[in-house]
Amino acid sequence: MSDTKIQVIRPEGMPQPAIPYSPAVRAGDWLFFSGQSASDLVSGLAPEAVVPAAFPHYSNAIGKQAAALYGRVGSIAEAAGLDPKQVVRVNQWYAADMKSESYKKGDLTVNNKRYVQEKGKFFQTVSPPSTGIGVRGHLVEGAKVEVDFTARWSKDGSLPVKVSAPDVAKPAAGHAEGVRSDHWLFLSGDLASDWKGNWGSAADGGELTALAPEARASGLFWGDEAVGRQTDYILGRLQKVAEAAGTSLDNAVKAYVYLSDPADYCAFEDVWAKWFPDSLKAPARALVPSVEIGAKGCLVEIGMELLMPEAAHLKKPVAGGWAPKSKEPAAMRGDDLIFFSGLMATDPATGLAREAAPTPGLPYFGNAGYQQMAYILQKAKRIADAAGVELKRIVKGTLYFTDLNLYAGAMDALKEVFADADHFPAMTAVEVNRELWVPGCGILADFVLYDPQEG
Repeated sequence: MSDTKIQVIRPEGMPQPAIPYSPAVRAGDWLFFSGQSASDLVSGLAPEAVVPAAFPHYSNAIGKQAAALYGRVGSIAEAAGLDPKQVVRVNQWYAADMKSESYKKGDLTVNNKRYVQEKGKFFQTVSPPSTGIGVRGHLVEGAKVEVDFTARWSKDGSLPVKVSAPDVAKPAAGHAEGVRSDHWLFLSGDLASDWKGNWGSAADGGELTALAPEARASGLFWGDEAVGRQTDYILGRLQKVAEAAGTSLDNAVKAYVYLSDPADYCAFEDVWAKWFPDSLKAPARALVPSVEIGAKGCLVEIGMELLMPEAAHLKKPVAGGWAPKSKEPAAMRGDDLIFFSGLMATDPATGLAREAAPTPGLPYFGNAGYQQMAYILQKAKRIADAAGVELKRIVKGTLYFTDLNLYAGAMDALKEVFADADHFPAMTAVEVNRELWVPGCGILADFVLYDPQEG
């Protein structure tokens, strides 16, 4: 029988914030970090991460914060007995300038150069597969970046192996296109960019774009949907990296998709359905709108986790509990993990479920964050029941809010689920730019459950 134990990792002396908080959670061969920012976990930003008001230009805020947060990450890794080389995915959530009245979708407002420099000091050999997304807000006032990590202990003690496709443009930030660990493959979030763009050229009439030529839409005719061309281009590149590792997108168990504009959903979904025509064979998917994508003209970013062919039989959809309206299963098992597709407090008949909605004449009589998260967790429990696993075996959650004022109520609902559990999941929470897929829905939850199988 596989090890079923779930263990909280907390470095000695680390403060406990006034919320349920596990710095990291170990589940068998996996280690999931909560989102880490440069906070002291008690009052806000840590003193060593603050730019002195008397010398505002002598240091860089995101650089100082990155140094502080990677110091914390190092302490957590040490407490877990983890070598940083065992990290297989890094997610960065950068503070974009979305609160400015002049902000427009497609703007580039993040400068992550000094963050990347600090990250390079931590990952000195291979920079793991990476996603970098601009968001509206963080839980810590003044935070420029929040970062979470997934790591794995290989069965034979080997380190993840870098994977690269020879004819795919390499990420400008220097992270790996993918890494393989045992029968798992982790692919970086990819954009439809060649990392060159048309700066200094006469292409596209001189309009600046970071897009690869093959991913550009002319805009000359009706129906020339830019996000569709970009999605197809990205999936083609991810397929090349998967093939370089010896597998294919047919073996994908989880996809992370970010769209800058919710209005692009239908065009994106059309292309997605061509690549994954059978929803029950498609990967589980977190589909997140209203974020900033980090290259001029790019509208979508996609990252994935896959199994190798020898483990393809360990990919199994979870049928029952909930049937998504979109092109994905409710959840997908990949070996000892169950990846949920993104959940909101929705009902097929009403949009926002009545149980999660305020009473029109009594808008202040409820707690919207609690109501929506409680409904999401009820939906998640039905899916978990269909998979034959307890909901309290969630080991990682990523929560996307339209307004972080919903956070406290949402955490109250989560605390109830884990009241008698021996762990609280690793959690990341960020605020997107005010709009999810269904009007009134303020929370999108992405969960991972640990459920090791015999053999």
